[in-house]
Parts: sequence; structure tokens; C-alpha cells
Amino acid sequence: MSNRVFSVAMAFAASVVASSVAFAAPPQLEVVAQWNRISYDLGDPAAEKAYEDGQVWKKVLMQGAKVDSQGTIYVSTARWGGKEVPATLSKLVKNGTEWKLQPFPSKTLNDVANPAGLKAVLGFEIDRNDVMWILDQGHIAGAPSGPGDEKLIGWDLKAGKEVARYEFSDADTDKKCSFLNDVAVDNDAGVVYISDSGIFCSPLKGGILVYDIKANKAKRVLSAPEWVNDENYTFKIHGRDVLKPKDGKANGMKTGADGIALSGDKKTLYWTNLTGNRLLSLPTSVVRDFSKTEDQVKKAAKVVATLPSNTDGMTADRNGNLYMTALGLNGVMKRDAKSGKVTTLVSSDEISWPDTLAWGPGGDLYLVSNHLHLWVDEDMDFNTPKVPNFRIYRMKLGARPYHAK
Repeated sequence: MSNRVFSVAMAFAASVVASSVAFAAPPQLEVVAQWNRISYDLGDPAAEKAYEDGQVWKKVLMQGAKVDSQGTIYVSTARWGGKEVPATLSKLVKNGTEWKLQPFPSKTLNDVANPAGLKAVLGFEIDRNDVMWILDQGHIAGAPSGPGDEKLIGWDLKAGKEVARYEFSDADTDKKCSFLNDVAVDNDAGVVYISDSGIFCSPLKGGILVYDIKANKAKRVLSAPEWVNDENYTFKIHGRDVLKPKDGKANGMKTGADGIALSGDKKTLYWTNLTGNRLLSLPTSVVRDFSKTEDQVKKAAKVVATLPSNTDGMTADRNGNLYMTALGLNGVMKRDAKSGKVTTLVSSDEISWPDTLAWGPGGDLYLVSNHLHLWVDEDMDFNTPKVPNFRIYRMKLGARPYHAK
């Protein structure tokens, strides 16, 4: 073979290899659990009958799902529909072939009449030590939160007990405006990072908070509107506008700091504003330094990338790759740690409002799809939807979670 022919052959082979890598098959989406309407295991037949007969299930939206080291799945159902929702945090249990939500850690802690109980849990995370960090929004059906309602609780799943509790002060959160959204945990530094979407006021009052586990104190570290608020970004889900017009006026969604993630090396904190498509970041050395002023933090913030879709939930693996739900793409995006390139990891017409992401044993990535926009518009079909309203998917990635040692 001549040198020229050999060179051409080698170039062709290299291009084939490159193409096979570029167009590698996306991970398979496995449906782990699904519901048309949420069903509870309350350990009380009368209460369960009242729940069904009163059609309380119309008020229940499943938002988050997290998985512990044993593969047990937990879900959040923030009480956006009202105090009648039986529990805001639950463990999935199987009754025959049906998955049900069992109040967790207990019915008592989920009782809205319990002053120390959970009111409206949206975001939560399970760290590498199997401690669940529970973020309580405090707002039931959008009403202002009461004293002690907005809080962060650490619950040791192995010991079965509460190991931390912090009630957010007025300096941390605005009890009318705040919308505590999501958390990321750094076991090495002993801190929890929190996003606040600030949706209950106009203009928004979004923000980023940090909680020091050992000192049991927190600080709102960023409230600058240009970094944590709406970006005048509009989007559609399967061609449908999000939020129907009301009284002849546009009713576009406006949401600030939402998805939040910690890089695998723990040096960078990422977040996005839900009605925006910028990937934003701060050095964690700045965020967790309580001596830094708002102006110093603001100057350290930067735009990392402009994304092909807005996102609701995000996480990272130990190698620093970012995974972000893609609302406009009906799937999940991945940002490569080395190249910074953002690609579509998975997409499906059956995914509608991909909400949160979670790591499970073996490096599996879990995804919640919940048709949130239909639920908010009161257009959800709880009987015979084309696709089940609430789904938990699993993708076998074999990656190490960001919080792994």
C-alpha cells in the first residue's frame, strides 16, 4: 500500500471512530415508577378513603426524587395545592404492583399542624453519608410562611434521627417572597448550598444561600437581581406556552435561581434561573466565606455558558460533568467538563417538564417528569392521559456522583 493510500485509509478510520463517539447511542430511559394520580400509603384506611373520595389527588404534584445508598427512593410533593396534601416528603413503597407514597420520616413530622413539622418540601438531597438534607419552603399554597416554617433539616437515614435543624432568619429569607428551591451538599467542607427563586414578589427576590453544618449558621450570599432573577426568557413545553393568559393578559412564568449543582472537585458552584438560559457560577471559596460582602460575591459571579434550553434541575458527577434537565428539549443536557460543550444526553416526546435529577447506587441517574405546566394551569388529565402524569426514569451512566469520595 502506498503512503498516500495508507494515509487516506487511516484518516477514514479515524473519522469513523470520531463519528461513532460523536453519535454514541444515548443512555436508555427506564421507567422506574409512574402514576396518573398520586396515591398514598397512610396506614389509615379511613384517611386514604377520604383522600380518594375528596379528590385531594388533584392538589398533589410530585416534584423531586432522591435515592439513598440502598436504592430506596424518596419524593417531595410541596403543598402548592393546599394543606390537605397528606405529606410533603415521602418514601416510595410498593403495594402489589403499585407504588405508593408513605409519609417520611413520619406522619407526625408531615402534619401541617405540627409547629416543628414539614410544611412544603420541594428540594432535598441525600449526601454520601446517607444524611438527607430537607429544605422546607414553608409556604403552603403560596401563603406567607410562619415562624420557623422555612428551615433546613438534616435527617440521618441510617440512624433514623434528626441530626441538624436550622430555621432561616429574616436576614436569610423574605418570609413573603422567598421560594427555597434546591440544595447541593459538600461533605468535605461541611456546607450546604441553597437556591431561592424568590417568586412570590414582583420584581423577584431570588438569591443564593450557604449553610455551615458545624457552626449551624447560614448566610444569604447573593441577591443581586442580575444574577439570581428572571432573564425575560420565554419557553414552550411540547409547543405549548407555559402558563395560560389570565383575564386577557399574558401570564408568563418568572422564576429566579432554581437548579443548583456543585462541581466534582467542590471548587465551583453552578446555578441557573429557570426563566433564563445562562449557566452561572461562583467559586465556592467565595461563597462559603461568610466575611465576603455582597459586592465581593457579585464580582466573582460569571456566566459560564449560554444553554440551548432552560433547566429546572441539575447535578454533576465526580469528574465535573454537569447534567441539567432541559425543559424546551424534553430531556437532559450534559456539559462536558473538559471541552465545555453542551449536548443533549437524552430526549423523549414522553418526557414533559423534566424536573429534578438524582444519583442512585452504581452511578445511575434518576429523572422526574411531572407535566408541571399542565398541573399549574389546572389542565392535567388524572384519568386517561396519553402519557402518565408523573414518572421517575433511570439511566445507567455508571458515573460517580459529585459528592462521592
